[in-house]
Amino acid sequence: MSTLTHQANGVKKVTPATEQKVSTKIETVKVEAKSINLETTAEKRIKNAEYFSQICKKHNFLKEKSDELNAYIIGRDGIKETIKIKNAEQVSFEISNTVIIGKILELCQTELFEMVDKSEKEVLDFIV
Repeated sequence: MSTLTHQANGVKKVTPATEQKVSTKIETVKVEAKSINLETTAEKRIKNAEYFSQICKKHNFLKEKSDELNAYIIGRDGIKETIKIKNAEQVSFEISNTVIIGKILELCQTELFEMVDKSEKEVLDFIV
């Protein structure tokens, strides 16, 4: 054997002072279940019912508007259509181009569908 092999095999392993010894003790972790406080007062339930009523009104309003828009889109003929936009000072702007009106209606329909979906989720997720 060469001297390098002999030295490597003959050297004792010394544990450094900074190395920590592994503990053989197994620690058990306690998991505490926290109870959910479902206590509620009559006032809270009544207030929640009022909030739920408002959410339902909003959903019904949006659903009605969605139905009206769908009925308009189905019945539209593309002839003699106009859209008027009016501000609080009664200044108005009128559009009669069918291509532009079609794009505006598509945008309205997309946004309204998203609002209806969101309000439906609010109704389904609400806890009285």
